[in-house]
Amino acid sequence: MKATFRLVTASSCLLIVGCTSFDSSSQFDDVASSVKERRHYVQVVTKSITPDIQVLSGANVVKASANYVANYPVDKSAGPDVAPSKLMTEISYFKNYQEYETVTINGETLPLENTQVTSETCTEHCVTTQYVSFPFSPDIANNWSEPQVTYTFNSAGGGNRVQLSIPNAYFMAANDEASRVLGQQSQSAVSASQPISVKDTKEKPEEMVDYWYQQATDSERSAFADWAFAHRDGSGVVPTTQSQALQMMGYWYQQATPTSRKAILTWLLNQS
Repeated sequence: MKATFRLVTASSCLLIVGCTSFDSSSQFDDVASSVKERRHYVQVVTKSITPDIQVLSGANVVKASANYVANYPVDKSAGPDVAPSKLMTEISYFKNYQEYETVTINGETLPLENTQVTSETCTEHCVTTQYVSFPFSPDIANNWSEPQVTYTFNSAGGGNRVQLSIPNAYFMAANDEASRVLGQQSQSAVSASQPISVKDTKEKPEEMVDYWYQQATDSERSAFADWAFAHRDGSGVVPTTQSQALQMMGYWYQQATPTSRKAILTWLLNQS
């Protein structure tokens, strides 16, 4: 049986993800399959990833793959015009007439949305493949406290239950892709709004720190200011944190020239 499982997985790799799928041991530096700028939001579609799988009850899972379709508002007022972000999953298992209908994640059970018609293939065994999705916002990833995002698919009667896990770093990498685009848009908007005659223009790191400072909470702003004043030369390591705003402020502070870092510190003093 083990040999059969490996054969099915290897042969299907070309059909499903072209053998370029990530897994839990991957680095996610090149996570985006596409990045699109819409009127009200930026959409990042990730390359597929093979989740870690644990069958809790019912049919054995043959294979699974997932990818993230994430939408990031250009600004807070764009919320109603932005489609919800979704985690898409394709999962194949030995047929037993109990399809997955709900997902349990972060203590909440939600209905699964079918993105394609369920398919079935039969050779030595019949295998059912479901194509499903459920809402998963970038904010959930930002605030996730564990290194793995774990979710469980359930059939109606609970006969089929499978737990899937994906590194949260996969989702954070998608957030970083969007941050770069949103940061560029912010820079363009600032540049467009400045009269040509203005001479006192900011360097890009100053603009980006300003942008992410506006997105941060009061505690995140305070944490960044404490860190920046403690590392005036920009040599310190940015604290490990789930906060996207705090990470990006630290990143752009380190990219700044000595002159820009002085300007950022002076600007921080004026914010208190």
